[in-house]
Amino acid sequence: MTITKKKKVLEPNYFGLKNEMKKVIILQHGGGELANQLWTFASIYAYCLEKGFNCQNPSFFEYGQYFNIPMDNKMIYNILFSKFRNHHQRRNHLKNKYWRFVYKIYAKIMVYLFKQKVVSSINKYNKKTYLSPTKENFYLNKLEKNLKPIYLIGWLFRNPEGLKKYRKEIIEYFRPKEIYTKPAETKINELRSGYKNIVGVHIRQSDYKNYKGGNYYIPQERVRKILDEYLLKIGKNLDDTVFVVVSDGKIQENIFNELNIYINKGNPVEDLYILSLCDIIIGSNSTFGHFASYYGNISHIIFNNNHMDWNYYKDKNSFFENKYSVMYKTSSR
Repeated sequence: MTITKKKKVLEPNYFGLKNEMKKVIILQHGGGELANQLWTFASIYAYCLEKGFNCQNPSFFEYGQYFNIPMDNKMIYNILFSKFRNHHQRRNHLKNKYWRFVYKIYAKIMVYLFKQKVVSSINKYNKKTYLSPTKENFYLNKLEKNLKPIYLIGWLFRNPEGLKKYRKEIIEYFRPKEIYTKPAETKINELRSGYKNIVGVHIRQSDYKNYKGGNYYIPQERVRKILDEYLLKIGKNLDDTVFVVVSDGKIQENIFNELNIYINKGNPVEDLYILSLCDIIIGSNSTFGHFASYYGNISHIIFNNNHMDWNYYKDKNSFFENKYSVMYKTSSR
């Protein structure tokens, strides 16, 4: 008797997507820059690891060049991702704006075509949408029952338990390419040969001067005072400590006279990575420093224009849910 193998039936191949396993496609992020996108991406990736799904993020085209994250959709890769190879400008650059507009049209078409498979976290109350393993989502559970892709849109997806459970896998998945990690690692190793304490300092300038009425903008003169307080309150010796400074604006070096400082002048991914290699981060109230803290599993002390709560930060030596972080919270608090 001849036994005939049953041919595996695959789902239709939409827009060049392979269909070997269930895909979760991040169709639209929330419009933020690197760290905002990474937080959402990481939470959804943890959900995919929990469920055994293939995570795809075509909306990450502005930053894809910095990572080895696989992209199955060759059309999107060739049209969008390849356009940003060796392009290191911020999102307000004309090229970034143009291709975001093009992608927005593509995303709208996809939502129209597959609206029954779209899950949105967008809502006027900024209510978070939790993902497994943090919490099962009833609507997602229904869509998980077949091989058809699920499309996610919005920035309010959260997965605190997934970020903890799959931290090792997330760190590896979002590790930048060696061309960006090697210089940072070399510099940090060089600094460690001369200093006991390496403190990352993130100073966000440009847009923070106007964002929310400038409430989160910290002038460099105030930053200097905070760094002096840090040495005093945390009990670190000036000669044993070096501050690794990253910023999206010009650093006035004279303000930091008498401190040991190294100003990193890389692209955002290089800045994020070098911060994660420090012993601790002191910086602006932003998702950028917070993600570097998570990635490096180090403490993040947040600038305050009025009073620094130094007692709160004592004995905190690894990543934690900072009560002063208002830009991004992984939990429901």
